[in-house]
Amino acid sequence: MDVKNNLHNSKSNPRKLNLLYLGLLLFVTLLTTLYLASSKAIFAFSDWTFHAARVEEIYLNLKSGSFFTFIAARTFHNTGAASFLFYPYIFFYPWAFLRFILSPVNAFYAWYALVTFATATISYFSMKAYSKKSLASFILSLVYTFAPYRLYLGGAVFGEYLAVTFLPLLFLGIYEVLWGDKKKWYLLAISGALVAYAHILSVFLSLQFAVILFIIKLITSRGISKDRIKSLLLSAGVCVFLVLPVIVPFFTDFIGQGLSSAKPSISYTMGPRYLLLNSFSVQKGWKLSFMLMLTILTAWAFIKSRRNWIIYGLGLFACFLTTRYFPWKLTAGTPFEMVQLTARYLSYASLFLTILFALGSSSVLEEHVTGRKKLALSCSLAVFMALFSISSLSVYRDTLKHVQDMPKTSANSTQPAPFKRLRDYNYYNQFNYKILFGAFDYMPKSSLTSVQKQNSLLMHQAYLNGKTLTLSPLIKANQISYQVKSEKAADVDLPVIAYKHTTVSVNGQKHAFRRGNRGTVVIGLKRGQNTVTVGYKASPVFYLSIVISILSWLALLIYLVKFKAKYAQ
Repeated sequence: MDVKNNLHNSKSNPRKLNLLYLGLLLFVTLLTTLYLASSKAIFAFSDWTFHAARVEEIYLNLKSGSFFTFIAARTFHNTGAASFLFYPYIFFYPWAFLRFILSPVNAFYAWYALVTFATATISYFSMKAYSKKSLASFILSLVYTFAPYRLYLGGAVFGEYLAVTFLPLLFLGIYEVLWGDKKKWYLLAISGALVAYAHILSVFLSLQFAVILFIIKLITSRGISKDRIKSLLLSAGVCVFLVLPVIVPFFTDFIGQGLSSAKPSISYTMGPRYLLLNSFSVQKGWKLSFMLMLTILTAWAFIKSRRNWIIYGLGLFACFLTTRYFPWKLTAGTPFEMVQLTARYLSYASLFLTILFALGSSSVLEEHVTGRKKLALSCSLAVFMALFSISSLSVYRDTLKHVQDMPKTSANSTQPAPFKRLRDYNYYNQFNYKILFGAFDYMPKSSLTSVQKQNSLLMHQAYLNGKTLTLSPLIKANQISYQVKSEKAADVDLPVIAYKHTTVSVNGQKHAFRRGNRGTVVIGLKRGQNTVTVGYKASPVFYLSIVISILSWLALLIYLVKFKAKYAQ
């Protein structure tokens, strides 16, 4: 069967058509990634140093034979910060594993390509399940995956970048439970879990739109059936079991421990004029693409169904949330301050508006294009999006040409990481700088009451008998050791953060400790030379949560296999 007949008979042989579209999506992914990777450099801006340090810790721990990472012993200036406990990192393991076979720069770009293609694939099949239209699904996947805001996230904001991968599946799950096939409740459970494993804040953002959709369902359908309520509760319950390893540390180590988190505040909003005009430039950034801006301006003229009006309204509302015209000041002191940057809503605006763009443009194209012309059209769309994305990324490439390499600094420097260029030969320089954003996240609040306290941690300063000592750490996975010599029995305040499940040993023997006024480990030492080791031992409840989570994933997989077999009959 030739290509023409393949495309013409796509309904009878959808698998080949799916492979064709996935092949084109892979082509765009590889072309855009190779464009970036050919620079052989990375621009370390925004959250880059925070996430790169986390990946480095995971990689070094894996290299030493430890699969789990709880505290930052090797990075974050050896402070023992527990960003790994409270900020999910499972999707960084592929990046860390790639470090074993590739150079640091190439490992990142290989991971970048994996996440990009995963986003394209998930968005394609999610739209296919929603619309039953292959061309519309292909268009959505192209426009959503290579949207300017997502390209911006892919440079450094990796928690949100990963969460965006699963948003199409998440909203498909919400749609199925509220309006579609309620027996597919598992889509919501799985996608909700995947978003939680990527970025906790994105769960909060997604819940806002889920509540809006639930209210719309109640109004438009004049209520909701008991079966749909059961499906909704079932998906929520299963999702909790799937993400227990993310949830449990907050109960065992965070609540009631006086720990800090990312500072809640609305620090930046955009004006509508900025959003409108900026979206017609080709650069990546805090904006929509010109295709989606045109959708906002014209979609009202051809929308006919109530369902599409709802999607249009959600897209407009998401755009409204990014602007200063939304009364964000009224959210002061509420959980909504956790949003921090209102530009985060652009991911949701992009998804909703791209659905309309894909449905509208595909309907017009399919009326005039059939057979072999459809293949030419699909290839043309792929090439266009590749060129459009490369144009969006060109400023990033130009920056890499002109910005200076990140210079060396002392191992205990308090200088914030500068926005500089990283190559393979200077990649490790970044870890000696203070992490620009997130260096003190999830530390005790008492650690942050003064710059002096913060800097003392970064500089490995301990306090013994009223004197300041600068110590050199000996590092293992989740473990930091110091050699401390005292002329008499005294308390020593070490530059390592104390958490609920922190462990301390002196000369190989378990030792009691308390939390000092820096939020650090304070212990009483005997006279003489002592080897003090600070580590972290996770609660048994945490390991139990992993077992329950794995069993839940396996049980869900078995259910899906049986469900699919029954559904096929």
